[in-house]
This record gives sequence, C-alpha cells and structure tokens, in this order.
Amino acid sequence: MIQNQIPPQKKLLYYPHNLILSVSKRLNFTNYFYCLCLFIALATQAEKPPNQSPATAIVYADKFFQNGNIITVDENNPTAKAIAVYQGKILAVGNKEDISSYIGSDTDIVDLDGKTLLPGFIDIHTHPILSAMMAETADISGFNHQSQDEVIASIKAAVAEKNKGEWVLAYGWDPAILRDLQQPTLAQLDQWAPDNPLFIISQTLHSAFANSIALEKAGVDKNTPDPSGGYFEKDTNGELTGFIVEVNAMAKFTKATPKFPKSAYIYLLTKQFERYAEAGYTTIVAPGLQAMFPQALDSFRQVAEHDDSPVRTFVYPTHENFKQQGFPSTKVNLQFKILGPKLWIDGSPYAGGMAMNQPYLSNDFTKNKLGISTGSKGHLNFTDQALIDIVEQYHRQGWQISAHVQGERAAKQFLDAVAAAQDVFPRKDPRHRMEHNALVTYTQFQRAYALGVTPSFYIDHIYYYGDALTELIVGPQRAERYMALNSAKKAGHHVSLHTDTPSSPLGALRAMQVAITRTTRSEQYQLGPQEAISVEDSIKALTINAAWQIFEEKSRGSIEVGKLADFTVLSDNLLTTPAINWADIKVTNTYVAGELVESDTWSWRKLSLLSQTAWGLLFN
Repeated sequence: MIQNQIPPQKKLLYYPHNLILSVSKRLNFTNYFYCLCLFIALATQAEKPPNQSPATAIVYADKFFQNGNIITVDENNPTAKAIAVYQGKILAVGNKEDISSYIGSDTDIVDLDGKTLLPGFIDIHTHPILSAMMAETADISGFNHQSQDEVIASIKAAVAEKNKGEWVLAYGWDPAILRDLQQPTLAQLDQWAPDNPLFIISQTLHSAFANSIALEKAGVDKNTPDPSGGYFEKDTNGELTGFIVEVNAMAKFTKATPKFPKSAYIYLLTKQFERYAEAGYTTIVAPGLQAMFPQALDSFRQVAEHDDSPVRTFVYPTHENFKQQGFPSTKVNLQFKILGPKLWIDGSPYAGGMAMNQPYLSNDFTKNKLGISTGSKGHLNFTDQALIDIVEQYHRQGWQISAHVQGERAAKQFLDAVAAAQDVFPRKDPRHRMEHNALVTYTQFQRAYALGVTPSFYIDHIYYYGDALTELIVGPQRAERYMALNSAKKAGHHVSLHTDTPSSPLGALRAMQVAITRTTRSEQYQLGPQEAISVEDSIKALTINAAWQIFEEKSRGSIEVGKLADFTVLSDNLLTTPAINWADIKVTNTYVAGELVESDTWSWRKLSLLSQTAWGLLFN
C-alpha cells in the first residue's frame, strides 16, 4: 500500500499555460483555441498523479529504507515495508514494489536486514545538564550497589582519589532501593571526608547530604534561612545535621562547587547527547534546565544547535532562570526550542515532598531513613495566590508551562491556577504540562483535559520503587493507583512516558514495558493492572503523543509523508515480541533527518574541546 506518495511523471507532462502560448503564438485565435482543446483532451487521458503540481519534476530519494518491519504509528497505515527519504523528510511510505520508482542512481539503499524501524523516540522529560554532570560524580546508586557497605566503600574510594581540599561529589543515595541505608550523621559525613568538602546527592535529586567543610564552603550555617520549598535540617538543639532537602536548598552547594572552562561543559554535554542517541532517542525535552555552571544555557544551546548534534532539543528553563534571561517568544528552530518555564509545585515522594491528601505512612523507614515526620502530607512550594500570579503571567505571554506535580494537592493547586488564568485570558489549546503525576486522580485528569493540561508519567516509580511504595511509603491502596496511565487515557489524554534521567537510567523500552506490565523490579508486585496500557499505546507514548505534547505532531512522532526522517531502529519487533521479553531488544541505530547517527569515541570536535579545557585550566 502506498501512503500519500508523490510518484514520478507518467505518460504526459502537465505543461503550464505559457507553454501552450509559446507553441501557438503564430496561430490565430481559432487555431490557438483548437490547440488548447487538443492539449486538454490529451492531458485528461494521462494518469495524473495525486498531490502533484503540473510543473513537478521527477524526484528521487536520497535514502531508501527496505527489508525491515516498519511501525509507522499512523492509524491509517500502521505498518509498512519501505520508506523513501528526500532532503531529511519522508517522501513516500509503503511496500517496496509500490515506491521503488523513487530509487535513482544516487539513492542510498539502507538494508534494515529484518530489524524494526519506528519514529524516533522522544524523551519528553530528561535533564541533560544534570545527567552530564552526574556522570562525572562517584556512582553510589542502588542500580549498581547491593548494600550500605558497598555505598560507603565507593564514597571513601572517591575521597581517596582527591587531593586535600578538593570537592567530592557522589550521586545515587537511595534508601528506597537499598533498604539498609541509614541516614548518616554529620559526624559520619565528616569522618568519611575529613579533609574534603563532601556532597552526596540522592537518586531523586531532591535531597542531599553535606559534611561540615561543604556546609562552610556553601555559606550555610544554623542561622541560614531556609529557601522557598526547601530546608537545611536541624536537630532538636538547632544544629545542622548535614541533610539538605529540595532543589532550592541544594542550589547553594552546586553554586559553591568549582567551575571549569566553558569548553569542559560543552564536552560533557556533547557526550551526554550521544548517550541519548545510543539509547534510541532522536528528540529530547528538558524541563527545569538549570544553570549549574557559568553560561550554562548558552553552552547548552551551542551543543544543541551544532551541526553534529545527534538529537533535537526542547527546553523549559527553571522559573528563576526564565525571569533572569527574558527569553524571546519566537520558536522557529527545528533543532533547539524554548517552550516555557518549569515550576516545581511539590517535591519528591522519597524526600517527603509529595503533596498528598492523606499523610505518608509512619514507620521507622519513613521517619529515620527518609526523614519524614509523622503525619506529614508533603508540602507545596507556592502559596495559592503566588502560583496563580505566576501561571497567569506565563499563560498570558503564550508560553507552555511545565509543572512538577506528584500528589493530589499539587495537582489541585496547579489546575486551580490554570483555571484562574483561563478565566481571565482564555487560550484554546495551551497544553500546559503536568510532570510525573504519581497520585493524580481520574477526576483531576478529567479536569486537566477540560483545561487543556496534558500529563507525562514517570513510570519508573512503579519499577524501581513499587515495593517500597506498597510496603512502607504510601501503602497498597495508593500504590495500586500510582501513575494512573489508563485513567488519564480514559479521560481523553495523549499520555507520554519518561525516565527523568538521571533520576533513573535511560531506557525507553523499559519505560514502555513497565507501562504495559505494571510489574516491580523484584517481580513481587503488579501494581494496578487496571492502569496498564497496550503495546500500541506504549509506543505512542514515546512517539506521536510526546510529539503532540510539545506541539510537534505535524513534524515528527509518526512515519508519514512530509514529516522529519527521524527514526529509531530496534533489533526486534515490538508488535510480535511479548513485552516481558523486551529487555532483550536492543537499539541498533538512530537516524536524524535520514542520516545515520554515529557516536564516535573520539572526534576532532571533542579533541578540540578537551584541548581548550586544558588550556583554560592552565591559565585560569
């Protein structure tokens, strides 16, 4: 079957009117009239191709993909066997025999060799700068460690590698996965790194630990006021414990860490962009892009807009950075776009910040390992009126707002603010986003749909944290409705999935698999099977639905004529392989604008960036 293809000329070219005039210019009016009638008669007998103007010339594909299974995510033509690509866009889709006329002498034939090609995956919620930076820290994650002893050994090893006075950064502290992790005291933190500032970041990126030297370097003491939405924990005597909660409090420490030449950060970001491509993504979306180093946003844009960038990039800078930068509202760049601000309405489920209707469970784990006080229902980061004012401002300006929402109270506060903004300044299709949506209810999803608000789900909470959620954090009843994808779908939403990297590892197939099976990592629980979605819907969640959420459904997300030739190639077919076996499926290639993405270990560009970094360090 051919889908909206533009075939080559057949039988007769459709000459423009001025050609008739040229051959008849010496004839009288009667002869001209007969000539025109004869031409029309001949033309109507020709096989006029669809969607082709009279002056269209024969077009041959630059690339022709064949011999594979093609999942188009186009409801009218869900599968195909071949794709013709011209100048970075899809020229024709169908069976090889039907569109082979687009193959010319210079067409590059891509043999898929039985593999499966899909629209390029879209990572709708990720943190490239954080991921790039955390990749350079000491890994202490529960993904790669089995016990507290292993974690402490990794911290001490990282300290041993540093010179006296150098910062030691460790990432991945996670008692929800490693249940034997005990919250360290300030004395223990000082013992682990007696001569170095030590900063240990939790896996969720919403809490951290700092030793006494790090506290001093960051300018934090017992009299330092808590920032909005975060705090520096104190004991009953008012002394700091070294525990830091939420992003605004942690920012004091990231600002205090050493800074390097701009080229160093560009190099790290370049490597991180390659990791996204290797994981199967062709477009990434970064809500909450943070200025973790000088000129961070400018460096990010430089990497994103480089000719060799392996992914296309959309960003929502943090609310604070957005106010400082004053970004223009023009959004015309295919490679890099700013969509609007990111707001944190509540916090992390694992740092006590999820704003819920009912309190956290009270037990030794929540009180002593997560630091959550008895009776806590989490917290909101804004007053109702403050949020209404902020949302109305950006809503009026035409921006799309990305809002971190976990608990029911957070969802209500954000939806109330959007409703207030819509009342005073109605917008037909704002597509403001709710990110994560741990305990958002079906009724709230219905309200969100009516207001033009769209949800994206951090489904890895089910996989990595489902056991702890069920047994220790919110209990089985709430865990059953955690990440209620099917409820959102029933409410009419285009649901999408994300892994919130680096909060959990990159893994598009893992995210889709969990959305289908709802099974925890231990396989001990299947949480809320009624909230599972189909294989087809899981694919849409990483392709066309994600594209729709960033207003790009006409440019990407499905394999249709005229869309970008951004593709992900897998070793096996998702439609015929049981979801429980998807861990064995590999991402083999990605293509951006029809060109194969190649992540060289070394390139002249990366070597140049490293040499610039060395030069900068030498003289600064």
